[in-house]
Amino acid sequence: MIMKMNAITTKILKLTCITAAVLLMASCSKNLDLLGMFTSISDSPDQRFEQSMQYNKSHGYDRVFVNDDEYKLYVVSDTHVDNSTKNLDIFVNDYLADTAAAPFALHLGDQINAKDNWDFYEKHVKPIADAGRTLYHALGNHDIYFDQWDEFKKRWNTSVYWFDVVTPSGARDLFIALDSASGTLGSDQREWLGNLLKDKSLQNYRNIIIFTHTHFFKKDTSQGHTSNFTMEETYDLTDLFAENGVDIVLQGHSHARDITVFKDVEYLRVDAIEDAAQEAYYTILNVGENISYEFIKVK
Repeated sequence: MIMKMNAITTKILKLTCITAAVLLMASCSKNLDLLGMFTSISDSPDQRFEQSMQYNKSHGYDRVFVNDDEYKLYVVSDTHVDNSTKNLDIFVNDYLADTAAAPFALHLGDQINAKDNWDFYEKHVKPIADAGRTLYHALGNHDIYFDQWDEFKKRWNTSVYWFDVVTPSGARDLFIALDSASGTLGSDQREWLGNLLKDKSLQNYRNIIIFTHTHFFKKDTSQGHTSNFTMEETYDLTDLFAENGVDIVLQGHSHARDITVFKDVEYLRVDAIEDAAQEAYYTILNVGENISYEFIKVK
């Protein structure tokens, strides 16, 4: 019996040593933040929310005017910029070449792959701002790995905000950016969102569109444990969206397209456009009295 216990103990020790060695080697990689995959060393969701609200209070919320009652909205996600930007450059060039496109576009998060890539990413999306257009960003889990929230905040200022879009006929669409980079909204952002939707749902918006990084319906194991909502929070938020007239929720994160309609709310998970993807797509939404979309292959 003692010999059997010793053998089991030896196997456990060997497995522990092997696991520790693998984790140590992986932790040395500039592209893999093992600690960040389990628990963020960056500011918490509530802390990020407080900082975002401080910025919003000082700078207000945008109002965007479009030239047509139905407009084309360019959406991209999961660029994971590291040492190349081929697909991102195609998206930027296509968007700027489309004179019928709205003067704003959305990025649903994971702008960069790991640390030290923010300047490179920012350089390649700068032509959008130079052309007088705006690229609105959601915060992704990769964007806070290696304690990078400060880098995101330095460039894009806030991860929780809303803006109005106004058409020539006076129709208004509401866009709400949520910070789901940690796989939860946190209590403060949830309270803010509930109050905002309760107020805005009474203001006769044509469409209410939410965009965020982490998807609400986990249908595969592609993301493992990283940045996923609990079932309880998913139930709560999907009820909140349905009760307050949200039309569509735009998400990224899993690098796999999915369309789910739940309680009359459409959840559109878009493709990744990172250069490493075997097939890369961005999405164009046609926003009017109804919302339709098409997927544009770049690779």
